[in-house]
Amino acid sequence: MNCMVIKFLKKYIFVLLAVIIAVGGYLYVCAVGREYTYSRPDYNTNSKIKNVYIDEESFGNAEVLSWDVTEKGLKVNLKSVTPGRFYIVIECEEYSGIGVLYVHKNGVITCDKFFGDCTGMSVISDMIIVYLLLLCGYFIKKHEKQVKESLYRYDNVLSLGLIIFVFFLMITQVMALTYKDGISGAFYQAISTTQTFVTFTFPVVIITTVFVTISNITLIRKEGRTWRNMLAVILGLVLGIGALLPFVIGTFLQTTTLIDVHYERGVGRFVELFIENGIASIVTYLECILIGTIVTAVMAAKHVPAYDKDYIIIHGCQIRKDGTLTKLLQSRADRAIEFAVKQNENTGKAIVFVPSGGKGSDEVIPEGEAIKRYLLEKGISEDQILEETKSTSTEENFRFAYDLIKEHHGSDDFKLAFATTNYHVFRSGMLAEHLGIKAEGIGSKTKSYFWINAFVREFIATIYEKKKTHLKVTGILFLINLVSVVMMYISEAVFF
Repeated sequence: MNCMVIKFLKKYIFVLLAVIIAVGGYLYVCAVGREYTYSRPDYNTNSKIKNVYIDEESFGNAEVLSWDVTEKGLKVNLKSVTPGRFYIVIECEEYSGIGVLYVHKNGVITCDKFFGDCTGMSVISDMIIVYLLLLCGYFIKKHEKQVKESLYRYDNVLSLGLIIFVFFLMITQVMALTYKDGISGAFYQAISTTQTFVTFTFPVVIITTVFVTISNITLIRKEGRTWRNMLAVILGLVLGIGALLPFVIGTFLQTTTLIDVHYERGVGRFVELFIENGIASIVTYLECILIGTIVTAVMAAKHVPAYDKDYIIIHGCQIRKDGTLTKLLQSRADRAIEFAVKQNENTGKAIVFVPSGGKGSDEVIPEGEAIKRYLLEKGISEDQILEETKSTSTEENFRFAYDLIKEHHGSDDFKLAFATTNYHVFRSGMLAEHLGIKAEGIGSKTKSYFWINAFVREFIATIYEKKKTHLKVTGILFLINLVSVVMMYISEAVFF
């Protein structure tokens, strides 16, 4: 029973924490919100204020406990009496001003809006920031743990993307602490920050789209026109259109007669907010996941395994018509040799090379055999080479080579590395983990037009692999957006 409770708490701890913060914040505001200090910096000692009182025609009522005016402005201390909207009149020698406030049924006084500023609101804002800070810390710890366990998981991309997303929300909330716009204002600030993010990153998206388009043209010219080779351009266009879409929709709604978005208390204005911020939040989330993908893939490619390996698999790829290695495949073999040399220099431990790859229909010899010949030319002794010549894919590279190594070693108690091109390290590592093979990868350099498109492929693969999680997150974002807009509508249109 205790184990079930612990598992439940671990799984839903932040949902429970959000509920606790919401309930605790509400109870705190109820306890301190019956009194409120109404501030008007536009009324100072030069305003010649004669009196401050509550308008008798107000629906609700409050008591003016005291008021004071200084060079910094007017401050009026109020205490709630009866629920409803009430007007505070500031009588000056030459003119009078009016302020609008609201007494709720629980006695809490809010300013300007139904869910406007109230006593204790600053504490709620602080609690929201603390919650986001804890959430960010949780994802950081989770990410560190996952990376220590394995560099090659889509969970690493997801957690890193969420760290970036939550951190951005937290920073914008900290920057909004000076605004006293109440609960509805805090919600609006939360959902509108995604538009800020999209606006801020839009130039980067456009520059990136142009850059990857040029890169993809080179890739298509050298490797052929396939949909896989056009992924980076497609993604760049999708993100660019997504970033522009809120602006386009906003411009359309501002000019069309189909729906009135100009009336401050009309439904149209809030529908516009929901659509624009909903799209912006999804684009922001996707951009954060894309950044997480790039960082994770680079970390995997740059990672240098410990110098304690017994075997290193060299992944095969297309060879030349004369049976020699292409520059791409040669760079993989050279990277494996470089690692073996450094391991021997650092620990004195020799490594067995496992060139892997079968014979394609247009190849004169198996790729594994071609790599072996190259290793021999480079001075690697034949007893240090264990060739695999049947595989036709990266997955088979691992499976067939692993079985061969186990037979050669006499057990599965060995430490394994693999050498491939830098853009392929992350995906290869995930394949190995999926097969239950513990291996660390090293990446060889290649042309930029390869790895740019490869990063995009990893991003799309991340979205597909974790589609349920991404759907949940986007669903939550839309729900928060909907609740925020509904609260704003109630606060600014229904009761005021």
